[in-house]
Amino acid sequence: MTRVHRRPLAAVLIAVLLALLAGSTGPAAAAGVDPWHADRVLTVGVPGLVWADLDPERTPELWSLAEDSAIGALSVRAGRSTTCLLDGWASLGAGNRARYPGPVEPIPAVPAPDVPTTSGGATPAPAADPQASVDTRLSYCGLEEQVAAVGLTEPERTVARVAADEATTRFGAEPGLLGQVVPCSTVVGRAAALAVAGEGARFTVRDALPTDDAELGALLADCPLTLVSLGQLSDAAAPGADASDDGTLPTARQAAVQAVDAAVGRLRAAAAELPGETLLLLQGVSEVNGGRPQLHVSMAEGPGMSPGWLTSASTGRPPFVQLIDVAPTVLRALGLDTPDSMNGQPFVVTADRPPLADALTDLDAANTRAVVHYRSTVLTFWLLVLVNGAVVVLGALLLGGWDHGRLPGRAGRRSRVRDWLRRRTPGRRGPPLVRLLALGVAALPVSTYLANLVPWELSGAPRWALAGSVLAAALAVTAVAALGPWRRRRLGPPVALLVVTLATLVGDVLTGSHLELDGLLGYDAIVAGRFTGYGNLTSGLLSVSALLLTAAGAAAVVRRSAAPTRRTWLLPVLLAGVVCTVLIGAPSLGRDFGGVLAAVPGFAVLGMLLARIRVTATRLVAVLATAVLVVGVVAVLDWLRPADQRSHLGRFVGQVLDGQAWTVVSRKAAATLAILLGSPLAWMLLVALLAAGWLLRPGGLLRSRPGRAAAGLHAEDVRVLRAALTALALSLTVGALVNDSGVALPATAATLLVPLLVHLVAGAPVGPAEVAGAPGPAAKAADPRVNVGVRGSTGRTS
Repeated sequence: MTRVHRRPLAAVLIAVLLALLAGSTGPAAAAGVDPWHADRVLTVGVPGLVWADLDPERTPELWSLAEDSAIGALSVRAGRSTTCLLDGWASLGAGNRARYPGPVEPIPAVPAPDVPTTSGGATPAPAADPQASVDTRLSYCGLEEQVAAVGLTEPERTVARVAADEATTRFGAEPGLLGQVVPCSTVVGRAAALAVAGEGARFTVRDALPTDDAELGALLADCPLTLVSLGQLSDAAAPGADASDDGTLPTARQAAVQAVDAAVGRLRAAAAELPGETLLLLQGVSEVNGGRPQLHVSMAEGPGMSPGWLTSASTGRPPFVQLIDVAPTVLRALGLDTPDSMNGQPFVVTADRPPLADALTDLDAANTRAVVHYRSTVLTFWLLVLVNGAVVVLGALLLGGWDHGRLPGRAGRRSRVRDWLRRRTPGRRGPPLVRLLALGVAALPVSTYLANLVPWELSGAPRWALAGSVLAAALAVTAVAALGPWRRRRLGPPVALLVVTLATLVGDVLTGSHLELDGLLGYDAIVAGRFTGYGNLTSGLLSVSALLLTAAGAAAVVRRSAAPTRRTWLLPVLLAGVVCTVLIGAPSLGRDFGGVLAAVPGFAVLGMLLARIRVTATRLVAVLATAVLVVGVVAVLDWLRPADQRSHLGRFVGQVLDGQAWTVVSRKAAATLAILLGSPLAWMLLVALLAAGWLLRPGGLLRSRPGRAAAGLHAEDVRVLRAALTALALSLTVGALVNDSGVALPATAATLLVPLLVHLVAGAPVGPAEVAGAPGPAAKAADPRVNVGVRGSTGRTS
């Protein structure tokens, strides 16, 4: 690369680094007295408890606690998709996602406790029957609850089994670690023992709370950490393997919640009688029975926990917290260091929340949105694959292009239906219906975000309301693209749709990612992969819209330049690349370092291709190294911030330094493989390959032939389009390799790109010879001086 081209590139890199660094700096930790310090921590786990269970009359103690606490929506995601009782307690103690061995594995016989003799000794109890069968009617959460009820007399052995599970090791979790760090722990309820039963830990276990209040106070004062498992909701349903909304029967649930309320009231009163400060943490640690995944209750009352919304650095978004945040919160309160294997971050309290009744309405609505999103994504993916496949098949049947090229004897054949349609729509290859349908399908991805502008979760049938919102948004976007003043220009409608897509994605991240959270192509708090910034699927849509619009914009600038040079091509591309890279990578905005690794080479190669700079292997490696450098510098500076303020960029640097990076990389690789083999979106790649074979093969409608430019575009426009598609292919390939969504990223991009390409070829002009059905190139009947520009305007060349 020559010196004149190195200078703008160096300036661009400096600008990118400065902008990203500005977003990665954060406030330093306040000096002085620790506002979070507590003399003891009481952690209460209530499996299955959700915010809809609270009522000022039926649950007065829980209501009073919520009024005086910082509250939030708790994601209990552990090492499996549905978090059960033992999964939840194991994850809480590990500060990381863990999993009790799956239900397909036999539950080992657990010996009964020794029976005391009159002489003060003990005789061994008879060994349990190793062939004892498990109640197969139970869901796998029911199986774990059965284990907690009849087993766990040796919790250390169970913790060892959890630690050996492949899902636990994949996350790098160390079950029972909380008990190894805290000097002494008291456990009430066998399931809670999994949080502290690490090797060498000191803890005592009781099956139930003492009935005497004085004894209860003494129990809470024994150790700095007390964990209580209130499992009344686990007993509120008959055994069954079929999933339901909450896993319980309505009448039994109400009685169980009232029993929980009474127990919480006793615990809170006993803690208030003790000297010093007590931090009370109440969490809905898991689902129960056959309940489907949802968000649960999280409350924190005590030092530093004034009434407000809870959040943490692991979510970066109030009012959401994670179960893995509980252990770091406990350790911070007790003044103990958080081990490196704990991925959770301590709770913090944000701005004042509304009155409790309004706050619970907001939390219940957040749960509804997350649940609907969680249960609708698979169907959404299949629908996108099917409608895109239908557009490609319909386009191939009606537009032709598949009967040309290297297939002997077929060059002169024409479909009678296609010829009839062309006679009905003279001058265009495809009928308006095909173009409108392709535009509508291309509008679907952005409509899944725009649907969140409507409060569909307040409907009595939220899934249908969401579907209606998406459909209404798609119709509106299609109308804007197809009926605006730009409709008279060849590329007006697709460019308008790309502008709407890009403006939606950019505007959303600048305003807090409210549309992406629970958007059907976004993320939800149940899966808890991300809570803010750009998700992997969104990165695919952003790449398509940003790169295509940048190429079109650069061509428009060159067209208006009196004496265009290479710099005229490069500067618009590099400027757009800087803006997009900052939006994607800044910790306060997109927070997607994989997206930066994909965006930098995409924009760099686009600039080189448009400026006719030769793309060599050396330059390509230099571009990729530059992307890694940009991300690395930002990640290191993010790591230098206080631990409770780091984003996942800084936490990854810490994992590299403590040797846990391979755990993260291997987990992401496993997720990529799972998506390739099991996600419906993987089928979208097949649709994209079919479209590429139809449009880009020799003789395809996007391939130029002697006497005819591809899709009826001017040769220079074809060059710009090819450059954009090449850069996009590189960016999506890199994105698929560095993100844990893998092939889902380019597959999502294809849901926007494929129908736009079909729209492009459907609007291609045809000559009289093709309309009549006779063989021969259409370009022979066209005026060779007509130039269809990038923006669709026509003009004559000499």
